[in-house]
Amino acid sequence: MKRAVAARACLGAFLAVGAAHAQQPGPAPRFAQPPVVRRDERTQPPIVVATPLGSSRELRAHFGVELAARLIRSSDADERLRGLERAADIASPQALALLGSALDAQSGGVGAARLDPRALVCVARGLARAADQANVRVWLTQIVTTGVPARATSREGDDPEGPPRVELAREIAALALASSDDPRAAEALVPLARGTGPGQIAAAAALVALPPRTLGNASSNTSPQALRLTAMLGDLRGLDGVRAALKASDPATRAAALVATGELGDARSLDLVRAALAEHDARVHAAAAEALVLLAAPDAARAVEGLLADDATALAGARLAERAQDAQVARALAARIVASQNQAVRTAGIAALGRGTSADATRALVALLGFPELAGDAANALGRSPSVTAMAALEAAAAQPATRRLAVRAYVVRARVRGERSRVLEDTARDLARATDPSDRALGSFARIALGDARALDLLADREPRVRRAAAMAALGDPTGEVLEALLRQGAVETDPATRAVMDIGLVAGDPGGRLTTSALVDRAESGDTGAPLAAMTLARREDAQLSAKVDALLGARDPLLRAHAARGLGASGESSATGRLAHAWVYEANLAVRRALIGALAARTGDAASPSRIHALTTAAHLDPDATVRWIAARALEGRPAALRPAPAPEVAWLRLQGPDGIVPAGPPFTGALVQSDGLAIPVAFDDDGYALVLGVPPGEARLVLAPRLPRGEDRRP
Repeated sequence: MKRAVAARACLGAFLAVGAAHAQQPGPAPRFAQPPVVRRDERTQPPIVVATPLGSSRELRAHFGVELAARLIRSSDADERLRGLERAADIASPQALALLGSALDAQSGGVGAARLDPRALVCVARGLARAADQANVRVWLTQIVTTGVPARATSREGDDPEGPPRVELAREIAALALASSDDPRAAEALVPLARGTGPGQIAAAAALVALPPRTLGNASSNTSPQALRLTAMLGDLRGLDGVRAALKASDPATRAAALVATGELGDARSLDLVRAALAEHDARVHAAAAEALVLLAAPDAARAVEGLLADDATALAGARLAERAQDAQVARALAARIVASQNQAVRTAGIAALGRGTSADATRALVALLGFPELAGDAANALGRSPSVTAMAALEAAAAQPATRRLAVRAYVVRARVRGERSRVLEDTARDLARATDPSDRALGSFARIALGDARALDLLADREPRVRRAAAMAALGDPTGEVLEALLRQGAVETDPATRAVMDIGLVAGDPGGRLTTSALVDRAESGDTGAPLAAMTLARREDAQLSAKVDALLGARDPLLRAHAARGLGASGESSATGRLAHAWVYEANLAVRRALIGALAARTGDAASPSRIHALTTAAHLDPDATVRWIAARALEGRPAALRPAPAPEVAWLRLQGPDGIVPAGPPFTGALVQSDGLAIPVAFDDDGYALVLGVPPGEARLVLAPRLPRGEDRRP
């Protein structure tokens, strides 16, 4: 209990500032935004004058600082942390000095904040409220430039979360400086953002999030880092410095200046940009072409074509071809893809062809369907292509036995993402669903369910496990409560391991009907299988005080996926203690996905709107979390608004493909895994016999695949 109180004390360090900000007059914005700091009324930092202790509050603060100092000198890491949390909560000049001394390895606190990354995070938050004071600015700058220690300690000894927590502390300190009313605080970040030290990324990110009023003499610093910062900020005051750097002798500086020219839209420098295309240095050549693309110059496509002709710049050309492409570029892309042995060049080139509207781009993709190692990417690109010739190309591919299944997969993507339908391809899917070959029947069944021509409910109990897996995957296209319950019902009796794994898709809504027993959920959550994250989420949702220890263990698990899903579930739980436990778990969480889940869960607990721990966590996150999304969610929650706007439609389809070095899917039992979507939800997936998995209804944004380990078994072999 003492440990939880101490954690909340550190969270409360920024509460006073958050309350003051909320009371500022003025009309409410139409759309909620991450909290911003007003810079139009700046004040000088107050002068601190030592006065005799008088009031009982001053006496309590005085003795509180003494107790904090004693704890900080302890040899126990947790006691040192409690001392720092006390000092951060008191926030008197003496307490701030104590926090600052914890950064000094020679101080009486033996550098408490240097020994434990959690302590460094606590000190950064504690100092944040006084960033307008000169001495505090020095300490915060010191945190921004802190290096990652060789050994990071915690209660358990070596801390695997140590390096990310050090980075979190850097980002908090940088954001505190950038958000200060005193312009000198943000100015302290400028040389760090223009440098190459450990705090460069944190300083630059904070300045981009909260741009300062002044950046010093932008033209005097033309290092690559300074030029990139100027471009990131869109600071037109730095144009003279960028133009000067275009003539620098250092290729790295010229390359950064060229990209900055494009980012800032400086068309006055077009002659210098075009001249750089003739340079032999690959960095400069690629940067000049990128600048022409950014400036929408008439000769941008020719510059991209030139990049594709050179091995050293082919990857840059393939990536730029998505934004600047014509028939000539499409032909150059096709030639480079076939000739190159660089997988990154091939992948980027095919993606670029999929963005092209010319018939040449479509013809190139059709030709690539004949290469086993490229066919999957080419089919996916055809499914997404804006070209009016793409559908006819898919219909022609469906008429060929070698490419029929690829064409049907690509058609599913095209129908769901672009809304285009084809009777020819729907007839092909129907024929596959009636075939005797299990692989054909599975794909045909998946396609018909995904296209709305069949029901997943009718195929979840099919005698063929491949068809059952396909039906479960297709159920994501319309995951109604009836379908999800049917998945759980089938999963309870499923004997095929790969099929049972994908039936855990039924847990995406948290098993509101309570079909799975608590013991079954515990087993799945601890199994490490693809459904473990969803099982953890479902378990945490259940209102059972006896599960508290198990849920708390999941909140503290080594696997961030388990922590994030446990947080999501606990946020939807009716447990009265859930809010305090979520707030406690957030205090030193360094993983971004988990922090988003924790703050989102706290935001959802509107019934606990008056909870001090919820207010403390949300207030601190709204002002000091390095992630703009976390700040936005927390700010809306404090205003009593929902954590998200109206849910956006999710027509996207994730196209997943497995292949060995020879372009062929490895033999053996089916591969399974989990697709971690951009919203953090981990969806179980199973790959078919050709090595493909199409995941329907995926929200836009970046996703990642986590493959499950494969164990050999004797069933479900290919015919």
